[in-house]
Amino acid sequence: MMKTGKIIMFSIIFGIGLLGCEKDDTQETLVTPRVDFSFTPTALVAGDEVVFNAEPAAGSSEITTWAWNFGDENSTSSTETDPTYIYENAGTYDVYLQVSDAAGNVHRTTKTITVTKAEFPASLVWEFSTNTPVSNINDGSSSPVIGDDGTIYYTESRAGENSKVVAVTDQGDSAELKWASGPLGGELPNAPSIGPDGNILINAWVVDNADNAINKLSAADGTILWSGGIGTDVSNSTPAVDSQGNSYHGSRAQGANGGVYSWTSEGEKRWEITGVGAFYSSPVISNDESTVYFLNTNEGMIWAVNAADGSPKWEAPVGEGSGVHGSSLSMNADGTIYYTTNAHVVAITDNGETGAIKWSVEIEGASNSGVVIGPGGDLYSGATSGLYSFNPEDGAINWVYDIEIAESVPAVDVNGNVYVGSVEGILFIISETGALEKEFELTNNVVNSPTITSDGTIYVEAYDGEVIKLFKIAVEESGPANSPWPMKGQNIKNTGRAN
Repeated sequence: MMKTGKIIMFSIIFGIGLLGCEKDDTQETLVTPRVDFSFTPTALVAGDEVVFNAEPAAGSSEITTWAWNFGDENSTSSTETDPTYIYENAGTYDVYLQVSDAAGNVHRTTKTITVTKAEFPASLVWEFSTNTPVSNINDGSSSPVIGDDGTIYYTESRAGENSKVVAVTDQGDSAELKWASGPLGGELPNAPSIGPDGNILINAWVVDNADNAINKLSAADGTILWSGGIGTDVSNSTPAVDSQGNSYHGSRAQGANGGVYSWTSEGEKRWEITGVGAFYSSPVISNDESTVYFLNTNEGMIWAVNAADGSPKWEAPVGEGSGVHGSSLSMNADGTIYYTTNAHVVAITDNGETGAIKWSVEIEGASNSGVVIGPGGDLYSGATSGLYSFNPEDGAINWVYDIEIAESVPAVDVNGNVYVGSVEGILFIISETGALEKEFELTNNVVNSPTITSDGTIYVEAYDGEVIKLFKIAVEESGPANSPWPMKGQNIKNTGRAN
């Protein structure tokens, strides 16, 4: 009996011992680091700061080290308890946190987070129209020009004898009519430009009255200061203006009636070259103002002319030999001249006594636009087959964005974003890598060439099938690209003069 009692007692004590061992093992399992984490904001947008918060679990051992990896392409890490990080690009990222305690026990947790693309910081502010009926688009790759006082000038060009230049004051969240010019005798299928005295130059398609093929209007009230006759009319050729106020333009007349012309700031004809065919396109003036380059649109050839007297700089014109209507010429810092034909984007080198094709790229539907330059030096041009990005050295195509473009010279901002209008009434904003940033459906028809002001504001004209409308789009932290030619006419005054 005694022996049996001892055995029972031993069994009880042994069982209690086992239970004690099991309890100790359980406690050892629990007393290790355990952690989770959260982040704010929970809806992540590229460019926003993300705050990560580590959350030790109840019963966790004391955590002594923290090792974060944010899952980006550089495997960026942090040893802070609650670090912050900014994801610059949209995407999906695996974020992990590894912790340890003083005993060297380790715990790791991972979460997959999604970062969305930030909305492009642009908004439509207002639209304005005088509601003058027009029969067609504003052609000549028309674009608004901006005076020193902020007045916006644009054309309602295809209203017959009622065609006019319109001056608008930007009131911030609305626009107010300042003045509208009287009839100029015909339509105005080109963009205005602004001389150094602040007044407005505009060419006119005046079939029955050749006395006002070019007009200078008062910026104050739109009255005609002077008009110049050339014996024919002008279409699509925006006047280029030098620093002395001398202007240069071509005519639309074919054959013996065609030519190029220069005028003083007071309206005296300086020189002319006639009998050489049509010059629809807008010319460009060299940086030193010694040379003006015109595109003969019958031949698709560039003419280099001495600005002082109209004498030829080159003995013979140079170019692709394919016709074009409304191309807007431009120029790079090294003096390379760019233009578009009906089938090509072309770069021309001025070698002094001669010119030469630097490169030529065949592009479907390349006419009626022009070439602009981004902050990194890449070139952009619109065509019916898309928006093209080119390498300036050899014309190699970097990318194409599928848009149908006509009558819109692109504009590039300081961040490399490209603005261009389509034939379907949309203003597109495309990144420098060819991705869509944002689009604005303005009308149901052609959107013309945008103009970018120093604060990033975009002004652009569009046709809705009945009237011409002017639009203001505000863009945050922007402005024109710091490049030799960021928009049509080089600048907000459309002077066509190289920097």
